[in-house]
Amino acid sequence: MTGYDWSDDDTDYASAVGRTWIVMVVSLLCVVFVVGAAVALGLGLFGLSGMLSLISD
Repeated sequence: MTGYDWSDDDTDYASAVGRTWIVMVVSLLCVVFVVGAAVALGLGLFGLSGMLSLISD
């Protein structure tokens, strides 16, 4: 092709940056979900043991 300057073609770079952001957001959501589930489980077990100790007293 004549008349087109391919040196400024950033299409591939821009799409790679977009995909990187999507992967980062999905990864962050997974980490938040896992940490939240661990905290909820920990608080649930702590609350359950507290309720059982109140019942047994």
